[in-house]
Amino acid sequence: MADSLLLYETVHGSQAYGLQTPTSDVDLKGILVGPAAWYHGFIGGPEQLELSADHVRYEIRKYFRLAAAANPTVLELLWTPPDCHTVCTPLGERLLAERDKFLSLRVKDSFSGYAMSQLGRIKTHRKWVMHPPDHEPTRAEFDLPETRLISRDQMGAVEAMLNDGRMAEGDLTTNFLGVLDRERRYKAARKEWEAYQSWLKTRNPKRSALEAEFGYDTKHGMHLIRLLRMGAEIVETGTLKVRRDDRDELLAIRGGAWSYERLMEAADDLHQRTQAAVAGSPLPPAPDEAGLDALCADLVGRALMAPRAARAT
Repeated sequence: MADSLLLYETVHGSQAYGLQTPTSDVDLKGILVGPAAWYHGFIGGPEQLELSADHVRYEIRKYFRLAAAANPTVLELLWTPPDCHTVCTPLGERLLAERDKFLSLRVKDSFSGYAMSQLGRIKTHRKWVMHPPDHEPTRAEFDLPETRLISRDQMGAVEAMLNDGRMAEGDLTTNFLGVLDRERRYKAARKEWEAYQSWLKTRNPKRSALEAEFGYDTKHGMHLIRLLRMGAEIVETGTLKVRRDDRDELLAIRGGAWSYERLMEAADDLHQRTQAAVAGSPLPPAPDEAGLDALCADLVGRALMAPRAARAT
């Protein structure tokens, strides 16, 4: 975009981890400062620019917010190896020099959170591969009439009051509780059936082949272990290592070298390792957000003062 200044851009993902295969995409992410109107006008500007599915640029304030929150995908951009950097201006170099200010014990939950999302998909997809649902659930299976006995609004209101303590299950009749339980179970079964159907329609053929051969998506398994190991390393050492020394083992996991049971055991061990490392970690509980705010403001100010020719991207 004209009058924007791209401070920094890097190849990330599998190429940066050293886990690429001949068919891997080249993903790019960058950090930019927009034109002056984004900061001085009342309309503002976009938080990110999606130049393509594999090429995204973050407006600097959004980048700082996500990185300070220890978002793994965003945080690691500042630790990719120099051979991945496609653009690095003097302001980008300044940002790289200050990158440790983003690191905090927030990584414990953010990296684990992303990993648990991977783990959840692995478990759900494995269940569907090993024991696929064979029919669409019906209300009759749950001893429910075709016409609801409890409206959606009533059900939502009761569940909300039960969740926030305004009502206890003892306040409800046994018959009502029974109907409520059956409606819940039907709703859960229906939700899973719809998710399964969506998965069948949209699943990647290559991932399907992995799941059929090994009983789980081994690419998801590789990234699960990578995320958990990276999280443990950051908590233990206070540093973030993107290019993986364990490349060969991770690629072996992707190739099906680990059983599902071994993957689950390793994931649990890594989670426990991260938790145990917190007490002796060199990281602060949270980043110095006031300091990061000042750094962001300084970078924006300097970028806006750059000559117009330098700001065109």
